[in-house]
Parts: sequence; C-alpha cells; structure tokens
Amino acid sequence: MRNVTHRPLHGHTPHNVTLLLIGICGLSGLGWLINANDPDSWRIIGAFFVLLFVSTAALSYFATNIVRRSLLIGSGVFGFFLLRFVGLRDIYYIMLLAACLISIELYFQKR
Repeated sequence: MRNVTHRPLHGHTPHNVTLLLIGICGLSGLGWLINANDPDSWRIIGAFFVLLFVSTAALSYFATNIVRRSLLIGSGVFGFFLLRFVGLRDIYYIMLLAACLISIELYFQKR
C-alpha cells in the first residue's frame, strides 16, 4: 500500500477551520448581544464593535488566507458601522472609507 499524502486542490493552502468556528461563534455572540442587551452603556457598544471586528476578520481570513486583507476587511466593516453609529450615513463617507481601504491595500501590496 502506498503512503499517499493529501494535497490541497490547485496548490492552494488549506483553510483553518478554527477561524471558521471563531467567526460563526462571534456572529452568534453578536446576535445574542444585540437581542439581549440595550445599547445603553459603553461596555455593550464596545463589545459589539470588538465582536464585529473579530468575527469579520476571522471569517475573511478563513475565506482568503491573507492576514493583511482580512484585517482590512474587518477594519472596513468596523469603520462602516462606526460611521453609522455616529450618524454619518451619507454615501460619500462610505466611498471615502472604501477609497482609503483600497489605497492601503495597494500600498502594502506594492511593498
């Protein structure tokens, strides 16, 4: 019997399932936090933003296997919800946020 090692398809690196579990548990915790608590204290709001960033970054890292891109996606979602929280809901703010994140990605990609 030959010793066959399993290689990922098309030369891609395998995905870390732990990050998928962290992301799903983070989204579940985020749903519980939203349904069970009123946003009346800074601890609840801080926990919301931390859970949002961690779960988004973990899920995007699971999908892309690129740390830099997953942190930028997590920061983008965090920034979007932060803009919504402070009342900046105009489309121009979202466009500026997207332009900033794309320029940061291109800057670090060229290095």
